[in-house]
Amino acid sequence: MGLALLLIGSILGVSAMVFFNARLGISTQARLADLDEAVARLDADRVGFEAADAVLAKDGQGALVASRDGDCLGLLVARGSDFVIRYLTPGTIRDVSAEGETGLRVRLNDFVFAPAHLEFETAEIASAWQDKLSALAQPGRA
Repeated sequence: MGLALLLIGSILGVSAMVFFNARLGISTQARLADLDEAVARLDADRVGFEAADAVLAKDGQGALVASRDGDCLGLLVARGSDFVIRYLTPGTIRDVSAEGETGLRVRLNDFVFAPAHLEFETAEIASAWQDKLSALAQPGRA
């Protein structure tokens, strides 16, 4: 009986903290202000990262940045109040699929990385980046 009360009290306590955190806006969803911020985050994470082509998701919650030397694509995705960064090289992508006209869903060969959903300004931008990402897909899986 005592263990059951302890378990119920713990669940209620954690639930109350999550509720008040969300209600008071203490922890807000991460957003990139612009591509310069995305490039700065990539450079801080991987010193010496030099950007070439880049695109920012319409909602600021993601970005794709090609490296100048062409060895990888930097992917930034908002997860909670911060960003998760992955450097995409050949074989790191499980598949890339279109979502509507301007969106992409990117699944990686990384079991801890939930699929990224990126929405862009135009269908042309989405299509161009889908092609770049598909080129990095693991052979036989895309």
